[in-house]
Amino acid sequence: MIPVVLAPGLLCDDRLWSAVTPLLAGPVVTVDFAEDDTIEAMADRILTEGPERFVLAGFSMGGMAAMVAAARAPGRIAGLALIDTHAEPETPDRSERRARQIATADAGGFARLVREELKPVYFAEPEVHEAERRLVSDMALEAGARQFRRHVQALMIRPDPTSLLPLLTMPVTVVTGEADGLAPPDAARRLAAAVPDGRLVLVPDCGHMAPLEAPAVVAAEINALCRQLETA
Repeated sequence: MIPVVLAPGLLCDDRLWSAVTPLLAGPVVTVDFAEDDTIEAMADRILTEGPERFVLAGFSMGGMAAMVAAARAPGRIAGLALIDTHAEPETPDRSERRARQIATADAGGFARLVREELKPVYFAEPEVHEAERRLVSDMALEAGARQFRRHVQALMIRPDPTSLLPLLTMPVTVVTGEADGLAPPDAARRLAAAVPDGRLVLVPDCGHMAPLEAPAVVAAEINALCRQLETA
């Protein structure tokens, strides 16, 4: 089976995929963006650490890096799974909110920011996913305020992805939760429609953390993409 490369999101590490990887049919490589400070650097890491040809699955910020990597090397990235991410340009309102979050983190309020502002918007049904919420909190607090600043600034200065989308000629599966408020279904629909070979999967009763809220769905879509490419 074709290898799969997994790219995590903001304040996440390989534990994001802990319930997905056992369900994947082929070999898996997980990249770590902890030391990267631009989306382009994250894309470079994907291409450096990935095998010669692979399916790339990117979550949230990792999905943005995945789009850049796929546009740069369409011959290597055979298929693309974009999970809880979007291709909308940065807006002034979003940049203002990010700048305020950075200021809060820099002033010693990072743990409060994670607890009161970030975690509450991640899950569709928080009470159902208490263990997953603790995992998200652990990953965030271990990543820390300095990594948060680097990655949020990377999101603020990321290139407008609009021009990249026609270059994503490989099969692309866009997966998002029906209750995702950070990468909402309307943005997912626009993304799937803007690439030459896009397919949209909306996950019921799921928020922004599909790899933790619906790992069987995420794994099934990645495996289906791999099988499609193996039989093509």
